[in-house]
Amino acid sequence: MRNPLRFFIELIQQPLWVSLWVLFLMLVNMASLAFWREAVAQLILVNFLASALLMMGLYSRYGFTKILGLGHFPWIPLLAYVVTQIPAAEASFKRYLLVLSVSMAISLVLDTIDVWKYFKNQAST
Repeated sequence: MRNPLRFFIELIQQPLWVSLWVLFLMLVNMASLAFWREAVAQLILVNFLASALLMMGLYSRYGFTKILGLGHFPWIPLLAYVVTQIPAAEASFKRYLLVLSVSMAISLVLDTIDVWKYFKNQAST
């Protein structure tokens, strides 16, 4: 088992775009605090923290591998729910939900590719 705090050390050692993308995802999720009175924002933060814990568990077991994409699995139902809430949201919260939704969708596509590659490589060994 690896120390989950080493995740951040290994993250910094990744290509710059990976580190920046993860930082952006962290910031866009944490921005939910700016809209804390909205129930959706509270759900976003709780889901983000749950995903972070899942990812730390995966990292502890498997290291910095493509299987870490499974850590965003809880985002799938959250994304579906957030998208349904966008039409009712107002002004800056609506813009935030749009940015969050696009970011999560892109991340989930990248995660799906990574997890697929991970299991494909495991099957061939």
